[in-house]
Amino acid sequence: MSMNPDHVAEDILLALRRIMRSMDIASRQLISEHGLTTPQLLCLQHLQEQGPMTTGMLAQAVSLSPATVTGILDRMERRGLVTRERRPEDKRRVLVAVTATGRAASEAAPSYLAKRLTQALERLPEDDRAEIQRVILYLADLADMRNDTK
Repeated sequence: MSMNPDHVAEDILLALRRIMRSMDIASRQLISEHGLTTPQLLCLQHLQEQGPMTTGMLAQAVSLSPATVTGILDRMERRGLVTRERRPEDKRRVLVAVTATGRAASEAAPSYLAKRLTQALERLPEDDRAEIQRVILYLADLADMRNDTK
C-alpha cells in the first residue's frame, strides 16, 4: 500500500490543528478560571519543580524565546507570583524564583489538557506511549522553524 506524501502531510497538519485548537480551548479555560495563561503556568510549574534559575535557562526549558519569557515574568512579578534577584557574586546574573503566591496559583491551576492526555496515555501499553512520544518529538523537530537552515 503506497501512501501519497502530500496526503500524509495534509492529515498530519489537520491533526496538529486539532491539537492546537484543543490547547487554545484549554488555555482560555485556564485564563477564565485561574487568571493564568498557559505559558505563565508552564513557567511557574517549571520554576517550582526545578528551583530558581535565570530567564535564559527558563526560556530554554519551556521552549519560548527569552524575550517572551521576560514579558511573562514582568507580568507575573507585578502580580507577586515570582521574584527576580540579582546574585551578590555576579550582579549581571538575575535568578527568578516562585513566591508562595505563585506556588499556590500553580497548584490551584491544573493543566486540563495535560491531565486528560495523561489519563489517556495511562491506558496504553508502555511501548505505545514511547512510540507516541518519539513521533511527536520528531514532528516537533520537523516543524521547528528555528532549525530551518534555508
